[in-house]
Amino acid sequence: MSDHLTEEEQLEALKRWWKENGKWIVTAVVIAVGGYFGWNTYQDQQQAKAEAGSAIYSELLETLAVEEGSAVSEDDRARAGELVEQLKTEHANSAYGANAALIRARWAVDEGDLETAESELRWVLEQETAEAIQQLARLRLARVLSARGQLDDALATLEAGTPADSIAAEYAEARGDILSEQGDNDGAAQAYQSALDSLDAQQQNRVLLLQMKLDNVQPATADDTSGSEENAS
Repeated sequence: MSDHLTEEEQLEALKRWWKENGKWIVTAVVIAVGGYFGWNTYQDQQQAKAEAGSAIYSELLETLAVEEGSAVSEDDRARAGELVEQLKTEHANSAYGANAALIRARWAVDEGDLETAESELRWVLEQETAEAIQQLARLRLARVLSARGQLDDALATLEAGTPADSIAAEYAEARGDILSEQGDNDGAAQAYQSALDSLDAQQQNRVLLLQMKLDNVQPATADDTSGSEENAS
């Protein structure tokens, strides 16, 4: 009998426990299940958005693709402009939106519209995109600012971030160009030497140009002077 009563007491205790805690268990299960399906829905939405961005960006590249020596037609350029705006609006914090803005900035530079180029590059830097894209935009912005005569701003733009090894030589070269424009030949020489030292195996074709820039800002040595005089005589 005592065993029977014990089972009844256990059952009653279980009922009381369920009454006190059951709703929380049900709620937790509902939240867990809802979270699982919610996460899957979120992933599906992100995947769909990425695919849409890829399709628009592919159309942009196809619109701009022309045979060598040919120019993009006015209709294609207008369509490309629409696609750039769509990517910037709908895919702002993605590589698609950022690269679209970089493309437009390049157009603007080719057309001499440095103000638009600056605006597009600053837009890229305001987005939450990959660091590699940010570094490229920063380098190009520094070049644009330098071309606009804003040398101090150009230098500050370069110094706002630390470039990856793959782009360090280009940063150093841009810094050298700016310092040379400012009349700081010593600083420019150091920057060009840094650029030479930073070149990787795929960038060796730039050695000659960088060496010419370095030689241009370095004072002639005594040996160079005597050699020139001997050649003249």
